[in-house]
Amino acid sequence: MGGYDILLVAGARQMGIAEVVKFAKSIKLDADKLLGDWIVCIPGFTLEKYRKLQRSQLSIFSFDCLGGIINHDLGLKTFSPFFNLRVEYYEEFLRFLKHPRVYIEEELEFQGTRHRNSGKEVFDYPIYSIGNVTLLMVHYSNFDEAVKKWNERKKRINWYNIIAMMDTESQEILEKFDALTYGKKVCFVPFKSNLDSAFYIDPKYAVNGSFRSVIANLAQIVPHYYNVFDMLLYGKKTPLIEM
Repeated sequence: MGGYDILLVAGARQMGIAEVVKFAKSIKLDADKLLGDWIVCIPGFTLEKYRKLQRSQLSIFSFDCLGGIINHDLGLKTFSPFFNLRVEYYEEFLRFLKHPRVYIEEELEFQGTRHRNSGKEVFDYPIYSIGNVTLLMVHYSNFDEAVKKWNERKKRINWYNIIAMMDTESQEILEKFDALTYGKKVCFVPFKSNLDSAFYIDPKYAVNGSFRSVIANLAQIVPHYYNVFDMLLYGKKTPLIEM
């Protein structure tokens, strides 16, 4: 098959984009031209921005699972070890962000386990540390897999294109985050602020009073608060709704 610029794949999200890519390669289709049908429905989508985002090999340093959720929901390859885990405390994450190259070279040290019961999942997950930063591997019941994936993904970090991302309800934490020397940094907050990194989301959108529930759904098809393509490419705030 030739003579095409894009191959729009219906149902790719349900099948899993990795499986779609694997099959495409097996029949000699250009995997770089595949496009999941759900992606074109995301507000703010343009093919130019999406291709630019794909080529950018963006590394998301996120406080929790948000970076992984965004990569998954946009069908992007992951260039960061901050995937399926969260840092235990905000201050620890800020410490990491100040000296990421130092911390990333630290070996994972096993600290113990914690029980997870989300209703859908019940298991014990591992806790590791890199220096004085604690990592809760909340989506790994296989401890060896947690270490393997961390070590694989940290080698993929694109140090020339990083976005730092977190949320907080604390003005003090926001100010410390905003002072970090990253070209792109995003901090979701439930209060209005003039700081460049502050991305305000009205707390009225919270589910059961939890502001963090809003953040977890940031890259889903609905709801959308900011243009996720502008945010990831430029660290730019492009609101999509009134807040």
